[in-house]
Amino acid sequence: MWRHFKLMTFGCVLMISSASRAQVADFHQGILTVPELIAGEVAFSAEFRLLEDSQPMRFELIASANIRPTGSLLAATFHEDVLNIPEASVGGSTYWLEFKNTGNRVFTLTGWGELSPAPVTFSVNPGKLDPYWQQLPGFAYDVGIGANGDVWVIGTDPKPGGFGIYHLSRHGGFAVPGGALRIDVDPLGNPWIINFYHEIYRWVDGYWQRIPGEALDVGIGADGSVWVASYEGVYLWNGLGWINYGGSGSRIDVGPNGQPWVVGMSDHIYTLVEGFWQELPGFAGDIGVGADGSVYVVAPAEFRFDGSEKLRSIFRWNGLDWDQVYGNAIDISVDPDGNPWVTNLYAELYRAL
Repeated sequence: MWRHFKLMTFGCVLMISSASRAQVADFHQGILTVPELIAGEVAFSAEFRLLEDSQPMRFELIASANIRPTGSLLAATFHEDVLNIPEASVGGSTYWLEFKNTGNRVFTLTGWGELSPAPVTFSVNPGKLDPYWQQLPGFAYDVGIGANGDVWVIGTDPKPGGFGIYHLSRHGGFAVPGGALRIDVDPLGNPWIINFYHEIYRWVDGYWQRIPGEALDVGIGADGSVWVASYEGVYLWNGLGWINYGGSGSRIDVGPNGQPWVVGMSDHIYTLVEGFWQELPGFAGDIGVGADGSVYVVAPAEFRFDGSEKLRSIFRWNGLDWDQVYGNAIDISVDPDGNPWVTNLYAELYRAL
């Protein structure tokens, strides 16, 4: 297959059709150009030369330069000697590519597959754009809600690893050991957390179980799918380890069918459709998805001249764009009925009715 593409691409000029796809890699006349490659917290542009008559196919790194990272989920990633390119234009078609670093600046192709972009489909349920907000007792920095309706929050009381962790019920909040910064809840009501050290834990039979890897945020779908966002990739938990879907992200939540919704490092919004990252309009600072498919975002942070933070608006996805919802927030989660729960600039906790 690749031999055929190598011959077909000589003399061809491959075009990228839109600005949102500006970070797509391009294979042309034996050169693989990667506009953005994330390694740790550093970004590069890179060029690789196809080594003739190599089997399996091998590419030599011939040029690289430091660039400012864009936060695009179409950026390539390099982690533990594996180079992942989520989308590359080859002979007029698009492919995901995976390479293994085999030393001496040589990368061997170990996996590939054709991408067939599919339209983004959504289960959009009617929701109020002017909800009544009910304030709940206590203060919180983050909130997570399971598909069964269980609510957990990160409090404001300092603890090792972050801040206190609480399970809310109609009788109040019940603390559990430990501290965290981010939280979400699986369909059985068990929380998963990210702490100050970016470590991942899940609650199992009254104890915290360490999960391998590091992340900035965790999101869980109504189907039990667990995803995390990190500097080095967006990952899906397979029960034993993490599958890297490329890119990088600061916030993540998951739809009822396991579809991740991600806020990239540059506040762009993405969702994954049949293995293909698609960028949505607008910008966000946090994102929440309910078990009914409702999707909400909070606007990115903005600051006044005196350094104080402005109130951040809330928006709801209507299937094509974002409708502003009355109120303001910092972090957001969505309950099984599609009602958002938020924490605001003052760490107050509210739910929409």
